[in-house]
Amino acid sequence: STLLLYMQALNISEFEQAIKEDTIIIDTRAATTFTLGFIPGSISIGHNGKWSEWAEQLIPKDKHILLVTPQDVEVETVNAWKALGYKSIDGYLQGGYEHWQEAGKPIDMIIDITADELALDIPFDEKLSIIDVRTEEEFDAAHVKDAENFPLAALTDTFQIAQLDEEANMYVYCGGGYRSVIACSIMKKEGFHNVRNILGGFAAIKDTPNLAIEVPKKK
Repeated sequence: STLLLYMQALNISEFEQAIKEDTIIIDTRAATTFTLGFIPGSISIGHNGKWSEWAEQLIPKDKHILLVTPQDVEVETVNAWKALGYKSIDGYLQGGYEHWQEAGKPIDMIIDITADELALDIPFDEKLSIIDVRTEEEFDAAHVKDAENFPLAALTDTFQIAQLDEEANMYVYCGGGYRSVIACSIMKKEGFHNVRNILGGFAAIKDTPNLAIEVPKKK
């Protein structure tokens, strides 16, 4: 229908007015771009990898959604979300994140660190907490020593979120660096601001000297 084709491009003030109590702002730029700066409270679901699976696991279909997309793919991004069954897409930000930033609007960011930096921080940070957001199976195969497992799929559960330590400096990793950015964005939205994203995930970690890996014994 023509209504579906007519997608709302929202200027900044329209975008701000469209944010309701149950609105989720979804940023579909690449995870590595997202961490450098984003609209506070938005969730990263970069349109690469298995994005549609993560969308369906983490974002309820009945929520109001506003999209922040890379330039020139706004309409196809909206259509991709509609095709997944998201009916309440209230529009996308015209000019994208760059436009928001240029307008001097508040922004947030996620600190990216390398696996080497994690190895350097571990001995000196008493409040350091390592969060592995991979699946239980991946975690049980091998993980960083002393890491806690908070699988990404469960992070939207308020009970799970409540288990995180607000006082801790959280270092978050996944397999390759995509899921950890989603996880960090969810934690930030929930008010945990001491989060750091480990670039390259476990793939980078296991090649890093001085980072102890635990390989649990097979039960």
